Amino acid sequence: MDPRMKALKEIAEKYPICDECIGRLFPYVEGKNNRERGRKVREILGIKESEECYFCRGIFSRLDEIAKNLDIYQYEFETFILGTRLDPELIKREEMLLDTLGVVEGVESLKKNINRELGKKISEIYGKKYDPKNPEMEIIFRTADERFELHPKPLFLYGRYRKYAPMPQSKWPCRYCKGRGCPKCDYTGRQWKETVEYYLADVLIGVTLGKETKLHAAGREDIDARMLGTGRPFVIEVEAPRRRKINLEEVKREINAHGEGKVEVLCLEWSSKKEARELKQERFNKVYLAHIRCKGGITKEELEKLKELEGRVIEQRTPTRILHRRKDKVRKRRVIRLEWKVTGSHTFDLLIEAEHGLYIRELVSGDDGRTKPSVSEILGKECFVELLDVLEVKGGRPCTG
Repeated sequence: MDPRMKALKEIAEKYPICDECIGRLFPYVEGKNNRERGRKVREILGIKESEECYFCRGIFSRLDEIAKNLDIYQYEFETFILGTRLDPELIKREEMLLDTLGVVEGVESLKKNINRELGKKISEIYGKKYDPKNPEMEIIFRTADERFELHPKPLFLYGRYRKYAPMPQSKWPCRYCKGRGCPKCDYTGRQWKETVEYYLADVLIGVTLGKETKLHAAGREDIDARMLGTGRPFVIEVEAPRRRKINLEEVKREINAHGEGKVEVLCLEWSSKKEARELKQERFNKVYLAHIRCKGGITKEELEKLKELEGRVIEQRTPTRILHRRKDKVRKRRVIRLEWKVTGSHTFDLLIEAEHGLYIRELVSGDDGRTKPSVSEILGKECFVELLDVLEVKGGRPCTG
């Protein structure tokens, strides 16, 4: 007799075992599924049929009953993936079963067997599609209490935003209460009452009934800089959404009404975790318009000296204004293109196309020699940026709407 069958017969004399659990131990026996293979092995060995099972606690005989414990209607989703969390006692029984048989190769684990068969029942009862590659919902079955945990996958939305008013880009929780709400922040939980992400999140959380948002953008502008032109590419992630079927055009209009005069979204389209990651990792060149004032005045002829900056690699030590939060090191970035126009006796506009990471304010001021060369050094005058606009981020997909 096959040693594995002999060992099974000895086990079956001590513990009840169902056809499903027998079948997963004998993948080489002919049959269309574990239950059929198990029945054949049981008949060969003369083992008494049993719906009760020491090794799965009869789970496979109660799949319909178990699947109906799933409160599926609290979330919108069409696709799912299923995982099983075995309790310690079932793990011990599984290990004992495999140790007694003396083999592991080719045997299907209890966890994998439950995932497949229970997944079929969920699909059959609720009309949801099992999709391990792109699931909208992760369902965890706990054998300890035969209940389910639901973990909706995040929503990812791509867009491009313009920013017209001074504010940070991302959420900024109150430094005193860490976002819980306290007298210092008027119980808002916010250090800054307005940020680009807050304007997006206020609407998206309301529409999707999600828990949180995370903004993934292609860089960020200074708090007091405007983001104009074609806008900054971003992906916003909505965690644990209860609603997934949302009208993006309506959501975009609602965001723009909420942020009127301060934040504008140029488009809102479906995205993915992959695009969010790529957007954060890419290093896009940018085009800026700096409105500059120089002490002692400036002339058109003097500005011709700035031609020597075009194409130059700029060496910048970490700017003084951010030394408290950034490592002090030298960064090298190239100025790609410059254009200028006198706007007054002491002012001019400077259009700058530069590599990602060039600090524009310090390119102009020189930051007490920490940036070389600089506009101030070349002109021999003390110059500074009065207003900074970002006109273009050269990357990210264009808006199609």
